[in-house]
Amino acid sequence: MIHTRSFRSGASRAPSVDITHRRLGPKALTRWLTRLVPSLTERWVEEIRRRGHLGEDESGPLVERFAELIVELLPLMLGPHRDQIQPLWDRASALFGAIAARRGLAAGEVIEELHVLRELVIRDLYRDPPAGGSVRLSLREILRMNRALDRAVTHASVGHTDALFFEFFESEGERDTRSRDEALSEARSQLEQISFEVDDILEHAARAESERSG
Repeated sequence: MIHTRSFRSGASRAPSVDITHRRLGPKALTRWLTRLVPSLTERWVEEIRRRGHLGEDESGPLVERFAELIVELLPLMLGPHRDQIQPLWDRASALFGAIAARRGLAAGEVIEELHVLRELVIRDLYRDPPAGGSVRLSLREILRMNRALDRAVTHASVGHTDALFFEFFESEGERDTRSRDEALSEARSQLEQISFEVDDILEHAARAESERSG
């Protein structure tokens, strides 16, 4: 009788032990983040607006485009193409910081904006976790995501500092020639170039995968 209870108890515990040792892989986390891109973008922009950082001029739509691109790139920083995406991530982040300087933000404010994105992702991990929370998240993937956001903070800070540095050494005449609107227009062009390069990377990867499978 004792042996029977012991057997049944062990049998009933086996599934929970198996689930405990399962880990969510990078592909699953990437898919989860990709699904959240529209919602994360909308909430991030709304939080920037709530803090009074979203101007009513031309910089407003540009910040929204920044948010869209950065959130779209975040899942790719966890996937198999992260080595190719990383230089574009760094460029977008530095440009985000440079334009923050043109928006009149202090260095701490642009860093705060990126920390808001991190907070939104963390909240979603608890509120709507991948696989419904039935599978444990891999610490390695969470650390990788945090490192990506840390890189964004670092490069945004550098971009902000560089923008202030070059503005400081411009003469009054140069400042008049290179208007704020022109700087925003140039940033918009660079963003579209980054987006084009991302699409090109993904298209080449899909073509290579198709050739391998074919």
